[in-house]
Order: sequence, then C-alpha cells, then structure tokens
Amino acid sequence: MAIDESTLLRAGGLSAIAAIVALIVSGITVALFFGGAGSYWGPVNDLATAVTLVALLLPVVAVDRLARLQAGIWLDVVTVAAIAGIVLAAVGQLLLVAGAIDLETSFVTGGVGIVPVFAWLAAVAILALGLGVLPAHVGWLALGVIVLSAGLTVIAGAGTGPTMWIAAVALLAVLAGWMASLGMTLLDRGAAAA
Repeated sequence: MAIDESTLLRAGGLSAIAAIVALIVSGITVALFFGGAGSYWGPVNDLATAVTLVALLLPVVAVDRLARLQAGIWLDVVTVAAIAGIVLAAVGQLLLVAGAIDLETSFVTGGVGIVPVFAWLAAVAILALGLGVLPAHVGWLALGVIVLSAGLTVIAGAGTGPTMWIAAVALLAVLAGWMASLGMTLLDRGAAAA
C-alpha cells in the first residue's frame, strides 16, 4: 500500500525536524564524551546518532517521490543506496552500544554507510541548484554539509584541538540548518499537495 504524496512529504518534513533534536543531543554528548565528562556519554552519543540517521529515512524517500519525474532513474539509484547506507550506519551504532561489535568495526559500518548519504546530499544539491525541484538554499546548505564534513575530516586527521571543535560546531550548525530547511520545504510541499 503506497502512501499518498501529501502524507509522505509531511511525514518526511516532520522527521527531518525531529532529526535536528537527535543531532543536537548527539553533538552535545560527543562533546561531553571527548571533553572528559565520562564514558557514559559515548553510548548515549551512539544512540542519538542512530536516531538521527533513522529520522533521515523518511526525508530521503520524500525527496525521491517529490523529484522522481524531473530526475529520473538516477535518483532512485542514489535513494536506494542512501537508505542502505543509513541503515548500515544506524545498525552499526546500535550494535556498538549492544557490545556486538567493537569501535573499529563501527568505524567501518559508519564509514561505508555514510558514503552513499554524501552521494544523496550531492543529489539534493543537483535537484535544488540544477533542476529547481527544491529551493536553492536547500542545495547550498547540502553542499555546505559536504564541504564542512570533508574539512572536519582533514582537520581531525591532524589532531584534536580548538580548530577541530570549531569545525565540528560549524558542521553541526549547517547540518541542523539544512535539516530545518529541508524539513520546512517538505512540510510546505506536503500542505500544497493536500
């Protein structure tokens, strides 16, 4: 049974907004964990990260439904890959909390899982900036997430320090802004389709 477009878009919008809450909890708890507040915060961060990822599933599907006619089959391929990546990364986080895998293995599930999500973010930018299916600001924020993620990876590879924390906070802010922007867009489109 297929969900009608209006319901899917509104659910995707609400889910994107809910992901912001989990993202903020994840950001705070990872700062507490690495800031020395105790190992208790590591699993809390892992759970919040899993919730953030799962909350992105509906927006991914909603964007696919919204843009399917304009984008064609390539978007379906990217969407399926992103869903698989989100599930892999989220399950990896949950398995880490359960003690079924170690931290190094969770880096693999998270690393492999996040790659198609970045491809999907690039697709969102194309849909917004190239095809006009989404507002331009959604596309620019998606590109900002990609660029800041790459920058944070390079900075973190050089060590932990104030620069890494500043980059992490910048990424968190842009990611939350992108989620809010996408969420509001999906809610607006869902209301218009009703």
